[in-house]
Amino acid sequence: MVTEIELKYFVTSDNTQEKITQLFTTEQLSFSCVTKQLSNCYYDTTHLDFRHHDMGLRIRGCDGKLEQTIKTAGVVIAGLHQRPEYNVDITNNFPELSLFPNEIWQPTQQVEQLQESLIPLFSTDFSRVIWLVTLVSGSVVEVAFDQGDISSDGRSVKICELELELVSGTTSDLLLLAKLLFSVVLVRPSSQSKAARGYGLWKNTPVNYKRNITDILPIDRSHSISNAFSTGINHCLVNLHDHIEHYITAPSLVELEKITETLALIRHGFWLFADYLPEGAVKIRDELSYFVHLLSWVDNAVNLQELTNKTGNYRGKLNYSEQLVAQLKIEKRRLPTSENVIELLHGQRFNTLQADLLAMLLTEDSHFSDLLLPFAQQSLTNSMSVLFADSTPGQSLTREQYLSQAKLLNRSLLTGTWFGLLFDEEERKQYRTPWLDIQQGISELQTLWIIHQQLQTLDEKPKKLVLWQGSKVEGLLIALDSSRNMALLTKSYWLDES
Repeated sequence: MVTEIELKYFVTSDNTQEKITQLFTTEQLSFSCVTKQLSNCYYDTTHLDFRHHDMGLRIRGCDGKLEQTIKTAGVVIAGLHQRPEYNVDITNNFPELSLFPNEIWQPTQQVEQLQESLIPLFSTDFSRVIWLVTLVSGSVVEVAFDQGDISSDGRSVKICELELELVSGTTSDLLLLAKLLFSVVLVRPSSQSKAARGYGLWKNTPVNYKRNITDILPIDRSHSISNAFSTGINHCLVNLHDHIEHYITAPSLVELEKITETLALIRHGFWLFADYLPEGAVKIRDELSYFVHLLSWVDNAVNLQELTNKTGNYRGKLNYSEQLVAQLKIEKRRLPTSENVIELLHGQRFNTLQADLLAMLLTEDSHFSDLLLPFAQQSLTNSMSVLFADSTPGQSLTREQYLSQAKLLNRSLLTGTWFGLLFDEEERKQYRTPWLDIQQGISELQTLWIIHQQLQTLDEKPKKLVLWQGSKVEGLLIALDSSRNMALLTKSYWLDES
């Protein structure tokens, strides 16, 4: 038995093999390079017993030899895959389960019954270019570039992937080599293995990328401050990878919003836990801020989409001015395209950020054993106390006052996202509901502000549209005041906890 420790990436670059070989040569790394043709057939039962136990069974043919392999449940940390693997040379092109060690099977699995129920599900056929690289530190990494197809029942999908497997040495060296490769190839972390994609092809269903809940993180009172941070960041990174896959598959502003929200949630964790993080964390937080700011146009794009969409809530009123609609469409066309975004998501800087986050998780300093609950309570108190600090219940606020609170409100709600599971769910929801209503109202105010700004540029301002816009703002401010009054009077759910 061996345990694979590897990184997987989808590749979008051309001439990848040549670029990698040239890189290793330029960097004066010691390496060898071979090309192999691999043919694999994956097996399971009709009830997908292996899949349900997070196991993968295949037979691989290479250079006239056959090998059966079973991979058992392992650990995935933000894209780093660690799975126990058992390999056995065979002569027949059909698995013999009895050749695997008895200890790999779960009590509910009957090997003889499994053997009788095995059927082939899908195949993967691809060429593999392998570089065996020895780093200056002595660590050895196998870099494999795969190109081919996954096939099942007449259907197929392409394979174009890069895998880095640690043969010997440290995971830090594995990540170091990965970051070097980012400088010459366009990639993104692969959250789905070839086997996972093959199962989706066999069932003739799209790959089911997990949609993790982002309004709460899986942190509970059993965590220390240190492992609460690592648990939250790992959860967010998995979520980030999945949203990126959704965006690549079908670009949309909704999915891009999810990506920006996840990046902001990760960055917020760095602010919350700043006193417990190593010095290098500041650099990572700055990089997160760079991408959050770089994608700050997304909110404006969402608002413009709502305004220019024929079925949008405001389009009927905006038709009072063809010039205004035309101006809004021009503003929308000035925004980055989906092609620009996809290039960014495959770029060196974005991939390096994710690798640095992973490296931080793998080298997490766990000596901070302080109790999480008091820390969370103080963090929530600090973040919520600054909201509308200069106002009192019953007081009416202006549009400018609400818009000025947008960033503070977002950060306060993110603090609640980090620590939500530490407290009573119903009390937490009751408290957050009016604040979430305010957040939504401020977003609508921002949309109406765009209309106001564009109206100022028109030669002739349609009277009906000007009156409607002003009336809409007045009504929204009344609703916001009501939600704010309720929010300020609602009991803080995190207090009086033992």
